[in-house]
Amino acid sequence: MHTIRLIPAKEINAVQWNGRVASAKNGLIYSCTDYLNAVCANWTGLVVNNYEAVMPLPFKSKLGFTYWYTPPFVQQLGLTGDSERCQEPELWQCIMDRIRQERCYGSVLLNHSNTLATALKGITPKPNYVLNLNRPYPEISSAYAQDLKQNIKKAERSGVEYSDQVSIQSAIDLFVQHHAHKSKHIHAGAYEAFSRLCTQILAAREQCFTRAALHHGAVAAVALLLKDGKRIYNLMNTTTATGRRQEANHYLLDQLIQEFSEEALLLDFEGSSLPGVQQFYQHFGAVEENYYLYRYNRLPFSFSWLT
Repeated sequence: MHTIRLIPAKEINAVQWNGRVASAKNGLIYSCTDYLNAVCANWTGLVVNNYEAVMPLPFKSKLGFTYWYTPPFVQQLGLTGDSERCQEPELWQCIMDRIRQERCYGSVLLNHSNTLATALKGITPKPNYVLNLNRPYPEISSAYAQDLKQNIKKAERSGVEYSDQVSIQSAIDLFVQHHAHKSKHIHAGAYEAFSRLCTQILAAREQCFTRAALHHGAVAAVALLLKDGKRIYNLMNTTTATGRRQEANHYLLDQLIQEFSEEALLLDFEGSSLPGVQQFYQHFGAVEENYYLYRYNRLPFSFSWLT
């Protein structure tokens, strides 16, 4: 018999919570308390027994209804903990029942290892792509698509150079300039909060850094990257118009792979549902690793328009 508690964020034992996330094979940076506190104003922690497994549940309120939601700059959350514990069907059923009982409406992110979720009504698999870096670079690059190899050579001939000198704030600003219009639901305050997280907290722990491709000294492509003990996360990746002509992003990611090859890490490309982007990642030899989005609605019919 398991004890399942829903604990307000401010009452969570951060040492135990973050220790569980760090030690679990399916523990991801998005589930750490500092990350959650920065990107969502309110969240509840679901805790199994004495922090044997944990699950963040961000929430918002609208017209008197409180509901689970997906915060910006978070790809996966879900149940994190001991592999066997996370695969117990009875425990999963208890957790999902508790989540549905607590809120009448919700959009809940689940991570790649929460495969029991596939049996849920209202589940949507979401594609992500990862590359195992714990191999020699020649072995990794031998699996590159032929046109990727040609594009890397084109970037090299054009004089594109690899750099670690672009600031975190500059990388975020460039991403906002080029991509914010595609995600109008993310307001300026969310970018500001994420910037503070990266520059003031994660960078001090060496968990946030940038790599860029420069062309004649100007940024042609830049990646804002997060890092923990398991993955490098390609969280914000921006290419300028000049960079696209020079194939700068192909070169940038190749150099990143070369830099971190033979380290026990995955390069998490932060997937996409766009076929062209998926193909781009696959050209590096990345493999698909689905995560899941669970939606349910128990609102009275007269309030269903709220969703």
